[in-house]
Amino acid sequence: MSISLPPLDHIPAFHSVMTHGSLSGAARVLGLAQPTVRRHIEAMESNLETALFTRAANGLTPTAMAHTLMPIAEAVLEEARALGRVATAHRDALEGVVRVTSSRVVATHVLPPVLAALRQSAPAITTEIAATDRPENLARRAADIAIRFTPPTQQALVAQKLPDVALGLFAVPGLADIDGLAALRDAPLILDDREGRIGPALAAIGVPSPQNVVLRCDDALAQIGAICAGVGIGVCQVRLADRLGLRRVLPVFEHRMPAWIVVHEDQAQIARIRHVFDLLKARLPRQM
Repeated sequence: MSISLPPLDHIPAFHSVMTHGSLSGAARVLGLAQPTVRRHIEAMESNLETALFTRAANGLTPTAMAHTLMPIAEAVLEEARALGRVATAHRDALEGVVRVTSSRVVATHVLPPVLAALRQSAPAITTEIAATDRPENLARRAADIAIRFTPPTQQALVAQKLPDVALGLFAVPGLADIDGLAALRDAPLILDDREGRIGPALAAIGVPSPQNVVLRCDDALAQIGAICAGVGIGVCQVRLADRLGLRRVLPVFEHRMPAWIVVHEDQAQIARIRHVFDLLKARLPRQM
């Protein structure tokens, strides 16, 4: 039995409507006319013989099938982008696009000096940064290289272990003078919200239950911004905190995160990707 495949040019329209919530939003991003996006959606529904959206006066509402298909559409588009990256550069040339994924903190505070060095060593390489705290799937070519704080589990990956990243408690100078663990109980603290990791880590070193939590947020980048603004005492990478001019609070608290730099084994043979991988491997230990 043959299966009818949707034309590939309909998938970006579907993905964009799902992402941006409307035909007009998708049209702006794709650079298409709104009626064209509508035709692509209708053609995809006809081809698949299923409804993807329900129409109402206030716009489009995705169906259950649309939510089911969305991760597959994302994977198809990532593979298409990877095809374009590979096709735009010669395998042995230091030119073309290399896509790197990392956490938002690393993308903001750690990678820029490495990218500056890359501009010096290989100016014909263009870097794409996917700044996300969600692990990107290298097997599906969502990125060429990943910087991760969890062990790689996918097959066919080349992983280079980096030195563990040390985390500590930091604050601006005016808030950093805390005399002992007990005093931390009433100090202004910045904790995570729903992840619930920082509180147990503090309890493990004997810090009493915090009584003065001034901010809860699961976004590490936002936590660091709040620490630098003097909102309270929070967790930050030790080397990053030094560069930001923060002061260590109670050095007895230290958490270490294992780190890896990962590339798909097929991509590791491409010169421009290998060059970026080797540069990251050499420079990240000094930055993180």
